[in-house]
Amino acid sequence: MLRRPHDLRVGVFTKELIIDKMIYGVFMGSLCLISFVAVVYGAGSANLGIDCNHGYNDSCESVFRARATVFSVLTFLLLITAWEVKHFSRSLFNMDRTGHTGPFAVFHTIWYNRFLFWAVIAGFSITFPVVYLPTVNTLVFKHMGISWEWGIVCGCVVVYVALVESWKATKRAFAIGSAKHLKLTTIEGDTAARKDSSTTAEKVPQEGMTTSRTATLDDDTKRGDSIFQRE
Repeated sequence: MLRRPHDLRVGVFTKELIIDKMIYGVFMGSLCLISFVAVVYGAGSANLGIDCNHGYNDSCESVFRARATVFSVLTFLLLITAWEVKHFSRSLFNMDRTGHTGPFAVFHTIWYNRFLFWAVIAGFSITFPVVYLPTVNTLVFKHMGISWEWGIVCGCVVVYVALVESWKATKRAFAIGSAKHLKLTTIEGDTAARKDSSTTAEKVPQEGMTTSRTATLDDDTKRGDSIFQRE
C-alpha cells in the first residue's frame, strides 16, 4: 500500500525495466567475457584446443576450465540480480528504512522474503555439483572442475554489485525513473497519513463555518425582500 499504483496501460515491461535489463545485461556479458579471457589468455597458454565442442581431450583443459568459470560467474550474477531488482532505485544495502539501517541492513533485506532467499541459496548450491560431478561436467556441460578460478568468480560478483549500485545511485542523483518517487517506508507513510488527516480536520470546520455564514446571509436576504414587498 506504500508503493505508487502502477499504470496498467503501460504493461509489465516498462521503459525503466527494459533499460535496467539492458544495462545489467551489458555488465554481466562484459564480466563473463573478461573471466573467460582471464583464464584462457591470462593464466593459460591461449590455446583454445582441438575439437573441444564434441568432447574433452588434453588440449581442451584451458577452455573447459574457462567455460566452468563463465558458467559460475553468470549463475552467481543472475542470482545476485534477483536480490538487486527488489527495487529499481533503492540500494540493496539501504532498501528498508523502517529501523533497519547500517552495514548489516542488507541481511534483513535478503531475509525478509524467505522464499526468494532459499531459492537463491539453492541456486548457489546447485552450481557446485554441476561444476564438479564427474562425467556430468565434461560430457553434458563441456567444462571441468576449477580451483583458483573461484577468485575470478568472487571478483566478478563484487564488481557487478558495485556497478549495479553505481547505476542505482546515478538514478537517485538525477531522479531517473522510479527515483522520482521512491517508495514510502512505513514511518514515512504514517507521517504522510497524519498530515493528510490533520489537513482534512482543519478544512471541515472551515467549510462548516462557511456554509453557516452563507445560510445566514440567504436568510437575511429573504427577510429584506419580504419587507420590501410589504412596503
